[in-house]
Amino acid sequence: MKKMLILLSGTPGSGKSTLTEKLAEEFNLKRIFASGIMRQIKEEAKLDIEKAEKGTGFWESKLGKKLTEERLKDSYYDLELDKRLLEIAEKEERAIFDSRMMAWLYKGKHAFRIWLDASEDVRAERIAKRDRLAVEEVKKAMRERFEADARIYKKLYNVDIRNDRSPFDLVLKTDNLNEQEVFEIVSLIIRRFFDIEKQPLKTKSL
Repeated sequence: MKKMLILLSGTPGSGKSTLTEKLAEEFNLKRIFASGIMRQIKEEAKLDIEKAEKGTGFWESKLGKKLTEERLKDSYYDLELDKRLLEIAEKEERAIFDSRMMAWLYKGKHAFRIWLDASEDVRAERIAKRDRLAVEEVKKAMRERFEADARIYKKLYNVDIRNDRSPFDLVLKTDNLNEQEVFEIVSLIIRRFFDIEKQPLKTKSL
């Protein structure tokens, strides 16, 4: 089977981590969570993809906010992360990346790029419900995190993540879609992109 990479990006609270899990299971893809690898870099731990967990709730936490502040001062964390992610993308034959920047950085073939988005109100309500936080508190944290990322990537790569959607094969607004509906829409388009038979893949999970 030919190489198959899915590069998933988007705004906080748009449903990236959930979709990553669902697509990984459906298409038998290795899960690559950039947030988990970033934390391994911060902790000076050996790279272990299997232990690099998704960042659900992390970036809104005190540790996550502190790491964001450090990233603004020191480019090492992001440069090292993106270096490792690109190395993984070259090595792996079947993987899905939950990563803010991979859609722009990876230049290889056989990759499908997705951007998920939703209104600020919807995203804040989702995160507030998940993490049992106040909606306004979540909105503030989301804005700060996204703006910090925007500043970092503009400085490092001259990429405008606020407005540039040119690398993406699919841009999907998830405001009025539930998790299953998002999954079904994206799965259908992925099958067509990679010319996969309609019958879902049911191979052993990695």
